[in-house]
Formats: sequence, structure tokens, C-alpha cells
Amino acid sequence: MNFIRARRHQELRRTAAATFGGNRFVKTIRPNNSDPIPLRTTSPKMGTIIVRFVGLLFVAVAILAWAWSR
Repeated sequence: MNFIRARRHQELRRTAAATFGGNRFVKTIRPNNSDPIPLRTTSPKMGTIIVRFVGLLFVAVAILAWAWSR
């Protein structure tokens, strides 16, 4: 008997928390059209990242070596 009352009380609390003065806190927003959401562009592959890193590292070392030799 108490279990049924407790469950009903929880349902009432959830309903009261979801609405306040007849207004819902969370509003459902729907798009005007049903076009699919475009996918994100793929990130660069690991090989490309490594080549860029090594190239920039080489340039930095070359500049530092040139500056050191002066």
C-alpha cells in the first residue's frame, strides 16, 4: 500500500518539476525542413600530420642553425 503511494508521489513530483505554472522548461525545437544534417568533414590523416610536423621541424632547425652560425 505504501509502495503505491510512494510511486504516485514520485510521479507527481516529476510532473511538477517538468512544468511550472503550466509552462514547460524544455521547449521542443523542430527544423523547418527535414533535410539531413551534413556530416563533418574528415580530419587529416596521420601521415599528413606527421609530414607537416617533420617539415616544420626541419625548417625550424634550419633557421636555428643559420642563426647560430652567425
